Amino acid sequence: MDVEQQGERLLREAFQNTVDAMENSKGQIFEIYENTKNDVEAARVMLKELKEETAKLQDEVDVLVHCEQQEKQRLVKVSSNFANYSEDKIRASYEAVKDVQVRLALVKEKEFQSRRQRDRLEIRLRGMEQTLLMAERLATKLGTVVGYLTSQISNVVAQMDIASKNKFLGVQIIKAQEDERLRVSREIHDGPAQEMANLIYQASICERLVDTRPEEAKAGLQELRRQIRTCLADVRQIIFDMRPMSLDDLGLVPALRQLVSKLEERKILKTDFQVNGKERALEKHVEVTLFRIIQEGLNNIHRHAGVSEGRLRLLFSPNDLSILISDEGRGFDMAETEEMRKSGTGNGHFGILGMEERAKLIGASLNVISNPGEGTKIHVKLPYPKLEKD
Repeated sequence: MDVEQQGERLLREAFQNTVDAMENSKGQIFEIYENTKNDVEAARVMLKELKEETAKLQDEVDVLVHCEQQEKQRLVKVSSNFANYSEDKIRASYEAVKDVQVRLALVKEKEFQSRRQRDRLEIRLRGMEQTLLMAERLATKLGTVVGYLTSQISNVVAQMDIASKNKFLGVQIIKAQEDERLRVSREIHDGPAQEMANLIYQASICERLVDTRPEEAKAGLQELRRQIRTCLADVRQIIFDMRPMSLDDLGLVPALRQLVSKLEERKILKTDFQVNGKERALEKHVEVTLFRIIQEGLNNIHRHAGVSEGRLRLLFSPNDLSILISDEGRGFDMAETEEMRKSGTGNGHFGILGMEERAKLIGASLNVISNPGEGTKIHVKLPYPKLEKD
C-alpha cells in the first residue's frame, strides 16, 4: 500500500470512527429517552393507584368519624342514665367508642402515609416528565447532527475518489495532500471523536441518575446539550475547512469573505480584503479551485511570513479576473527555493507548487514574487472566455 492509499484509508477510518461515535452517542440518548418514557408511564399508573387508594381511605375516615360520633352519643346517653343500664351495657359502650377510635387512628395514619406518598410521586413524576422532554429534544438534535455530518463526509469521500482518479500532481504534491489529510484526521480524532466518547460516558451517568436523582439527571442532560452544540460547532468548522457551503450556495466572493472572517475570528490572520469591478459568476469547479488557491495563499502567510496581517485583492475586469495575495513578511529566496524543490530537500514551498498546478487545471497563470525581508506577492490571472457559464 503506497502513501496516498494509506492516507486515504486513515482518513476514511477517522471519518467512520467519528460517525460511529456519534451514532453510539445517539443510541445512548435514545435509550435514556425510552427508559425514562417507560418509567414515566409506570409512575403514572402508580400515581393513579395511589390516588384511588387515598380516596378510599378518605372515605373510610369519614365513615369512621361518623361512627365515632354515634358511639360517643350512645355513651353519653348511657352515662346520663347510669342507673337504667347494666354494668355490661355500660362496659360495651365504652369498648365500642374505644374500638372505633383505634380503628379511626389506624385508618388516618394509612391515609396520611398514602397522601404523602402520592405527593412525593407527583413531584418525582413532574421531574421525570421534564427529563423525558429534554432527552427527546437532545435525541432529535443529535440525530440531525449525525445525519448532517454523515452526508457531508460522504460528499467529501466522493470528492476524494474523484480527485484520486483524475489528478496526479507528483510525489511532493501527494505528500502535501497526505499532510493535510493527517491534519484533518487529527482534528477529527482529537476534537469531535473525543467529545463524542465523553458524551457517551455522560449519557450513561444521566441514565443511572434518572430514577434516583432526576434533578441531577436533568442538569446532566443540560450539560450534555451544551457539549453537543460545541461538538457541532467543531464539526462545522472542519467541514468549512474542507469545503464551505457558502461557496456552493453564494459563490466565490461571499465564500472568501467568510474565510477571511473565520481566520480573523480564530486569531489566525487578519486580512485586508477588497473586491473591485463588476463581479461575475464562474463555473463551480473554477470557483472551488480559486478558493483553494487563495486559502492556501493565506495559510502560507500565517505559516511562513511571520506576520499577522495580509492583503487580498480581486479585480473583475472585462476580460479576466486578477487575484493578488500579498504580505509584508519575511519573504524567501525564490532561486534557493526552486533548487530545494528540485532536489527534494527542505520544504521547497510545495504549497506554492500545489497552487501552480491548480491554476494550470483551470487555465489560469500564477506568478510569485518574493525576496528575503521584502514579503511575498502571489498574482493569479484567469481569462474569462473558456470559463463562463452557458
